[in-house]
Amino acid sequence: MFLPVLHVCPTCPSVLGITLYPPALLLVFVPVLAYTLALWRLRQLGRMVPSSWPALFYAGMLSALVALAGPLDTWNDELLTMHMAQHLVLIQITAPLILLGRPVQVMLRALPPQRAGVLTRLLLRPVWMRRLLTVLTAPLVATALANLALVVWHFPALYEQAVLRQPVHDLQHLSFFGTALLFWWPIIDPVPRHHRVSGLWASLMVFITAVVSTIIGAILTLADEVLYEPYRSVAMPWGFTPLVDQQLAGLLMWIGGGTLYLIIILALLARWLLREEGQRVARESTA
Repeated sequence: MFLPVLHVCPTCPSVLGITLYPPALLLVFVPVLAYTLALWRLRQLGRMVPSSWPALFYAGMLSALVALAGPLDTWNDELLTMHMAQHLVLIQITAPLILLGRPVQVMLRALPPQRAGVLTRLLLRPVWMRRLLTVLTAPLVATALANLALVVWHFPALYEQAVLRQPVHDLQHLSFFGTALLFWWPIIDPVPRHHRVSGLWASLMVFITAVVSTIIGAILTLADEVLYEPYRSVAMPWGFTPLVDQQLAGLLMWIGGGTLYLIIILALLARWLLREEGQRVARESTA
């Protein structure tokens, strides 16, 4: 439901920086409408959800709108920096915020219990489906898939095809967003299934991803030549040159993305330490 069309229609009209490309707009607004209707239904039934859930979900969808139909998409063929920003938004902001909004829980709670049970059984009754979901959301597997997508798509041959060919471009962004959902799933545990990893494990997952992202960003920043051919000859706006554009894109991934990962690691470690301290105090009080 959240998988986006990730490229702009160059002939579509633009209003206030939003490109009026129907598929992209629908794939943002349909989930928002479904989520809003589910919230309305829950209020009608007198079932409330934490106010933070809608706030986080709508923030995530707003970030998706900025990435998919705003200036990041408008200029991503001309500027690698914009393309990189689009990737980082989808991976580091959109995916975790959507999961923090608990859309699965909200939708299921809004359904009559019998229908929710039927839907859950249809999706999870097959043994192979349960096993597949368990494997894909295992911490090491989810981390490996997310970083594999990040590394593979930054090889010049594949990245160039993503810029030049629309189907490959969509596949690139789809793999980034899909593996990001898998990566954040065991950290956030949005259903929940009581499979959330500990703060220490979550910090390790984010640290590994930060290292991989930093290495790629450093390579782009420190390279003495333009690595992606399509950006060599394109007419760049605002006085950018291809090499400066690549260096800024690398710095955005290296410093910008790395800083956000560092903040997340510190927050996860703080949560883990506080939980451990709380459990220690509880054990001592009952001793």
